[in-house]
Amino acid sequence: MRIEVLSDHPRAQLQDTDAALARERDRIAEHSRAVDDLRRRQRASRRWWQLGRWLRDARELQAVQRSTPVADPAVLHRRAQQQAGVDAEDRVAAELERLLRGDWTLFRGYANRRGEVDHLLVGPAGVWAVEVKGRGVRVHVTGDDWRFEKFDRYGNRVESGVLADRRGRSWGRQVGEVAGALGEFLRSRGASVPVRTAVVVMHDRGELGTCRNPGVDVVSIGTRSLLDQISRTAAVLDRETQHKVANLVRRDHRFHAQRRSGGRR
Repeated sequence: MRIEVLSDHPRAQLQDTDAALARERDRIAEHSRAVDDLRRRQRASRRWWQLGRWLRDARELQAVQRSTPVADPAVLHRRAQQQAGVDAEDRVAAELERLLRGDWTLFRGYANRRGEVDHLLVGPAGVWAVEVKGRGVRVHVTGDDWRFEKFDRYGNRVESGVLADRRGRSWGRQVGEVAGALGEFLRSRGASVPVRTAVVVMHDRGELGTCRNPGVDVVSIGTRSLLDQISRTAAVLDRETQHKVANLVRRDHRFHAQRRSGGRR
């Protein structure tokens, strides 16, 4: 398998969050040094004729201590989610590279006008758009209604909600819209190739609950169900068509990347 990175938005987001946390740690360290300096000044102002200076330093110390900066828990939570997402994508790529047989190309971070998909496979069994999620939850799907339940280590449900991206699209619709736009582009360039879709939950505590009419070809906990489905799919693309589709994927991604950055085709 050939792996080609078109973009790595999740890792870029993680790096931005790490930079923000580093700046916050620097502010906390600077504040701690300021407090230590004020305490030293106060200890040096203990003689009776230095009472005015001592009181001034005491008031300044109290004011500084009241403004002690702390790391934002929301940023720490976001960082943990981003790291889980990056780790999940890396694990899926590694398992596909190790287990998928045949002549395949794995594109990481393909994007078009409808958004971005984590992995795009092009090979003998066609084109597969794969969205990866690193959530330790039980997934329930009924049509376009994707929901989750989260349990603690004792089996108690502690959280539930909707599985959707920032645009409000379910996980299935998120990958489906990108795949649909890619399919339209390929047909417009003379490559009438269906783009199959999959959502892979890559987490040790991930589970699949109800799954009815999910709107995608595969909902997989781990990569096994995805790999099984690919292996059962008849070969539809010869090598020449695979190369044509791969080149079109690169071209389409580059076009939309340039549009987003304000460049020209």
